[in-house]
Amino acid sequence: MLKPFKVIDLSLEIRSLSTPMFPGYPQPLKTMYTTIETAGYNSNVWIFVEHTATHVDAPLHFIKNGLSIDKLPIETFIGWATVLDFSWKPPRSLITRQELEDYIQKLRTKGIEISKDWIILIHTGYGTKAGTPQWYDYPGLSEDACMYLLELGVKAIGTDAPSPDREPFPAHTILLPKGVAIYENLTNLDKLIEKKFLFVGLPLKLVGGTGSPVRAVAIIFEE
Repeated sequence: MLKPFKVIDLSLEIRSLSTPMFPGYPQPLKTMYTTIETAGYNSNVWIFVEHTATHVDAPLHFIKNGLSIDKLPIETFIGWATVLDFSWKPPRSLITRQELEDYIQKLRTKGIEISKDWIILIHTGYGTKAGTPQWYDYPGLSEDACMYLLELGVKAIGTDAPSPDREPFPAHTILLPKGVAIYENLTNLDKLIEKKFLFVGLPLKLVGGTGSPVRAVAIIFEE
């Protein structure tokens, strides 16, 4: 029987007016709504873009009439996962299909067989650069790499960078239409390189949402 013995937090904090954001997006804002002194309890109002801090993209983010975050099957956000280390890639370079194929083959020799409905996470090392100009120099997925991920049958991908791609956004336009969720701004992926674990990254059930912040975690099991 598998027994959980360790949980690793993969999520960024959301801080009012102090959260690294993708260019053009506003900072999240927190304001006090009630206090113990005035109402007997504390509560806050938060205002933030759906794509704030560690979050997941739904097809509707890029695809007209695509599924919103509340319409994706809940199973999309939970599954066996592993982390591929591409922190050696040069700034703004592309991760190719061949590099993914070679990596997947290497994992097989270590006993990790990636099959349908797995979740692939990519460590770029750029999560440590959040809030700096270098943050946007992350490596991204090439078009042929995205096609290969579809062939593998993954149900979600993720990265510690602010995005898995840049214009013309091959990951978003190839994967999202097929219902493959995309996680961005994950943390602590360096602790999970080439390990098998259970990934959980549940979004808020935002009706009509194009994405949602998540509290993503990795659950490591011992046999």
